[in-house]
Amino acid sequence: MIMTHRLEIRLLNYFLLIALAAIMIGIEFFFEMGQDDLKQRICSTPVQNISESITLNPDESPTLTTLRNKIVIMFGVLTIVVAIVMTMFIKNITMPLQKMADAARYINEGDLSHVIEVNTQDEIGMVGKAINELTSNLQECASFTCITATETLNKINALEIKLKSKTELSDNDLKDIQLSLQTLIEFADSFQLLHTDINTNA
Repeated sequence: MIMTHRLEIRLLNYFLLIALAAIMIGIEFFFEMGQDDLKQRICSTPVQNISESITLNPDESPTLTTLRNKIVIMFGVLTIVVAIVMTMFIKNITMPLQKMADAARYINEGDLSHVIEVNTQDEIGMVGKAINELTSNLQECASFTCITATETLNKINALEIKLKSKTELSDNDLKDIQLSLQTLIEFADSFQLLHTDINTNA
């Protein structure tokens, strides 16, 4: 089963949205500048008297004003689109990643009480679920280890009391302790640990 990379699709949609806005602005500007009579309209100014010298004032040209307003509007639209995309990017990607980084730091510090709220089904949501499951598994490991160690300690204390009172010991007393320790060892061996060469002589 091929997994759809939803995060990649979402990022691609964000960039396509920006590209689409830029292309639309480019097309509009291209057709506007491609008109044959644009240069004549820009350079032409009304002359009140033929004897007067013709001076070109861009602020008095309606064509230049219209073109300037269109450019301002187009770049304004592009700015709005970029702002919307950036807001969506921060809300849907950056903020969830920050929450996962915080949760990982808490786990590293031994705090297993934090749960990540998962609202998406993409790769970020999958990572959030995996971190929540990891936290739950670590809690179960800590609880099992604590219970087993407490039971073993209680059995050792009971054995110590019997030894001090010179009460006859049974085979079950030692077997219970051995069984508890063996269960704890088997539980630790059930994990796939990273094998490292540790020099105990150093």
